[in-house]
Amino acid sequence: MRPWVLTAILLSTATFICDPALAKTSKTDSSKYYDVRGAAVSPDVNDPWEGFNQPIFSFNLAFDKHIFKPFISAYDQIPSPVRHSFSNFLSNLSEPLNFIHGIFQLKPNVAFTSMWRFILNSTFGLGGLHDFAREEAGLRNMDQNLGKTLGYWGVGAGPYVVLPILGPSSVRDTTGRVGDWFGDPVGWEETIWLSLGQAAANGIDTRDQKAGLIDHLYYQSLDPYIATRSVYRQHEEFESKSKE
Repeated sequence: MRPWVLTAILLSTATFICDPALAKTSKTDSSKYYDVRGAAVSPDVNDPWEGFNQPIFSFNLAFDKHIFKPFISAYDQIPSPVRHSFSNFLSNLSEPLNFIHGIFQLKPNVAFTSMWRFILNSTFGLGGLHDFAREEAGLRNMDQNLGKTLGYWGVGAGPYVVLPILGPSSVRDTTGRVGDWFGDPVGWEETIWLSLGQAAANGIDTRDQKAGLIDHLYYQSLDPYIATRSVYRQHEEFESKSKE
């Protein structure tokens, strides 16, 4: 079982680590920042570990180019309805955790929407293969995670981090990933291999769903590292201000 006590420890740790007063801003020349179109921007990147992040990003780029991208190209040969059903199934597995975070964020609309999506899609949606809740009841997925919950309660994002294989993140969101790993009700009774399999499946689905954006950032940007960092930080800021 994945104990909730570890999640509580991670919450308190993240509150300390992500304190804006403790984070140092990167000294990188802001004129070198570009968005996905290559236009200059100057966000608060907070990247004091750039010397550590850059080699990991280079590894991730090589991994994507030689392994992940070719695999996704082969995966795209599977008929679209099958891939869509696979994505729906994975999305349905996330609803119990979305429900929990809806409660933690004091957002009853998120909690009840996630609860009913899980109930409807697990039954009428044939175990989640069909998004019955959205198509028949208008209940769309409200994806949540511990990073959003920490942000809701005022925890700063902290320094930018590049994770091996997983890609761009921050101290807060990395802490959230670990917390969600232990706190996800779906994984409480799973073996480690089933949990890893689910994580790999989520990675495949995410790479497939965001192929256009990732390919543009990695292979068409003036500077892939800076472009990816800029887009991630902008997305992170948008998520922190979202009402969902």
